[in-house]
Amino acid sequence: MKTAKLITMGCKANQYDTQSMRETLQRNGYRLVDAEIPGQQTDLYLINTCTVTNVADQKARQAIRRAIRQHPNAKVLVTGCYAESDRAAIEKIPGVTFVFGNREKADFQDYLDILNAEMPSSTEETPHTPNPLLSIAPVQHDAIREHARFSKGVSDAGKRTRALIKVQDGCSAFCTYCIIPYVRGRMTSRPLNDIAEEAHRIADSGIKEVVITGVHLGAYGMDTGRDKDIADILEHIHDIEGIERIRFSSIEPMYFPDTLGARMAALPKCMPHFHLPLQAGSDAVLRQMRRRYTTAAFAHLVENLRRVFGDDVGITTDIMVGFPGETDAHFDESYQFVEEIGFSQLHVFRYSPRKGTPAATYPDQVSPHISAARSRAMIGLGERLNTAFRQRMLGKQKEVLIEASREGENNRLAGFTDNYLRVLVDAPESAINQIQRVTLGSLKGDCIAAA
Repeated sequence: MKTAKLITMGCKANQYDTQSMRETLQRNGYRLVDAEIPGQQTDLYLINTCTVTNVADQKARQAIRRAIRQHPNAKVLVTGCYAESDRAAIEKIPGVTFVFGNREKADFQDYLDILNAEMPSSTEETPHTPNPLLSIAPVQHDAIREHARFSKGVSDAGKRTRALIKVQDGCSAFCTYCIIPYVRGRMTSRPLNDIAEEAHRIADSGIKEVVITGVHLGAYGMDTGRDKDIADILEHIHDIEGIERIRFSSIEPMYFPDTLGARMAALPKCMPHFHLPLQAGSDAVLRQMRRRYTTAAFAHLVENLRRVFGDDVGITTDIMVGFPGETDAHFDESYQFVEEIGFSQLHVFRYSPRKGTPAATYPDQVSPHISAARSRAMIGLGERLNTAFRQRMLGKQKEVLIEASREGENNRLAGFTDNYLRVLVDAPESAINQIQRVTLGSLKGDCIAAA
């Protein structure tokens, strides 16, 4: 049987795409190899890349070269955002078989057919040697006008206890620092019936929690006349038997529908956790980023969510430091604003210039040692806020969906609460994929141990 190894880098939209391609490979008779075993060769190696920062590009190149080095006879396929942004650089790496972009993921079956026709699998009698780069003409894109495309979808979550459902792709916001609109295409909403059909398939596979994901969730429906929005998706899938939890991956604050919080609160399966990427807590920096909201508007959104869901609601965010022109005063404003909001968790990253974006040409680029210092300070604040939030939860009872993951010094099963706190539970294997009500006992590293 042919074997395949898949590597996913970056966001949940990429994770979803990988799962879709995983199912396509399985339908074509491939056995998926999850763990690297020294000396074990793989017939096909698929790397789904990210390009959100220069570091992401570097990690992608390292993963590609490592795959070629460890699996010299494999067909090495590279896709994802880095494949869109710098296809030529990847094609120059000796040993790469084929490079295809995000919008060609929907054509993955066609590419497999070409690969299988041109490159038969190796046998003991006829060992395979790598073919040259396949000559398939790249698809030319107009990021400003072209819509994203969707694959056939997924039917399960692989080995996970939570399944991703991608409901939209692409982005038309064009924040000045971000390359995603250029590599993911224009904001495109997926038909509601397709989403519901996929949710039914996932429920039939035994999955209890679905994560609604995409590149710009709050903009769902804006490309189809605004007759539907993201809340309509929740209402459409809420009553599907078997699905017990629904949560968002990330939702941008500038397109957060006014009625979304109240409509979610009326749906008991919707989880009280919102990842709202702030990016900066300075209005001057937000304007330069072209983020289309103010700190006052962001604070008002958080206030409304806490009013609707209570103080236990999880509010997490992304913070960028070192954006061009960010002064010490701007950073101090961001630091103070983050502290005032009291996020339950921060993801902090340093600005990385992306070729082709407006911010890459801005004057007053912040020096690396200054952005590194600001990153350390913001990460420290995030750790304190996270600890304070988790301490405030101790003694409370929460429902936890148990995952197939054992963690901590006592090798306990782990899972997430409704407000997205990682909890360690002393439970048998039979508890996996079950929802248990536990009392939150004590802090254990980044987790909470159930009492």
